[in-house]
Amino acid sequence: MNKGKAISSSEVRAQYAQHVVASYKRPDIAPVLVKGKGTKVWDAEGKEYLDFGSGIAVNCLGHAHPRLAEVMKSQADELVHVSNLFFHPKQAELAKALVERIGPGKVFFCNSGAEANEAMVKAVRKAGSSQGRYEVITTLNSFHGRTMGMIAASGQERLREGFGPAMPGFVYVPYNDLAAIEKAIGSKTVAVMIEGIQGEGGIIPAKVEYLTGLRKLTRDKGIYLIMDSVQCGHYRTGRFQSYERILDEAKSKESFLPDAISMAKSLGGGFPIGAVWLGEKLADVLTPGTHATTYGGTALACAVALEILKIIEEEKLAGNIGAMGEELKSGLTKLSGRGWVGEVRGFGGMVGVTVKGNSHAEIAEKLAQAGLLVVPAGSDVLRFLAPYNVSRKEIAEALQKVESTL
Repeated sequence: MNKGKAISSSEVRAQYAQHVVASYKRPDIAPVLVKGKGTKVWDAEGKEYLDFGSGIAVNCLGHAHPRLAEVMKSQADELVHVSNLFFHPKQAELAKALVERIGPGKVFFCNSGAEANEAMVKAVRKAGSSQGRYEVITTLNSFHGRTMGMIAASGQERLREGFGPAMPGFVYVPYNDLAAIEKAIGSKTVAVMIEGIQGEGGIIPAKVEYLTGLRKLTRDKGIYLIMDSVQCGHYRTGRFQSYERILDEAKSKESFLPDAISMAKSLGGGFPIGAVWLGEKLADVLTPGTHATTYGGTALACAVALEILKIIEEEKLAGNIGAMGEELKSGLTKLSGRGWVGEVRGFGGMVGVTVKGNSHAEIAEKLAQAGLLVVPAGSDVLRFLAPYNVSRKEIAEALQKVESTL
């Protein structure tokens, strides 16, 4: 499927072994992917796979979307990067589009989810510094990135092993436990940081009463509620933010808006870009000299992100992934209890299945052999992260491939 000189999988794997840092757990039989189109990818031997990994919830429009390819070319022909010492229209336009979808505030642009979370934590620490407040409460099983700050923020001890001492200022409590957060709040607490749906932790959605209770509690205590929406946001659940989908599902009438939201992954659809929306209380905290990045919000990255928003709206893809996700969940639930398939949970393009009787990595390999790519999470969960333009036929195909491994 690739153009030019044919390349063998064994040759690529050998080059990886010799020249690439082995910080990722790639199975020896993991496919060497050379081409993608829509929901499909092909390996060096020409085998076709249905990609429900989506680059770990990144490729929201699948692979090689023609409009994204065109906007990358046209913007690259015009302007790629000028640094944040100057203005350019694409960044202004994208910031406006994000603010309109969330609420009053301002946006800081960066390059990745970890950077977005770093900026968000820096903003609340800066805001609380005059009162001696700097501690951020996060949850057990959470994942916020791989920087030194964000491994300290994440509620998984294994991420910090060998990298100590960890940056101080984070307190961990169980997820979906409002009483635990209330008990943990002290005189140094500046914010509570949660994911609307724990992704790496195993597709665990926040409960409605947890979200609404957290919003009231943090307001009553005068601290910030900040949300890591890197994986679960940007229409992945069928709504722009996962908390909107969760509250919709329960037909909750209570208003909910956090003080800050981090974004990345689907924001760029495969092109690196991250962002932080800072609500009105935090919008002007990061003054000149307090935070910066060389590449954040380049003309090229912003042009791609803007085109993604247009495509999602014009092609009604939020509704599509919401509906297709329910179809996938329904099909997987019918298989629950058979073979390795356990509990099914999640929304839209973020569905998790607990694995029974086998390691989730082993089942992921079996599914890959059957032509379906998924992503392990937590200790026993497989993530099905379909692109937003997935079809009903492709959902049926994925279910058939799952059934073939039972």
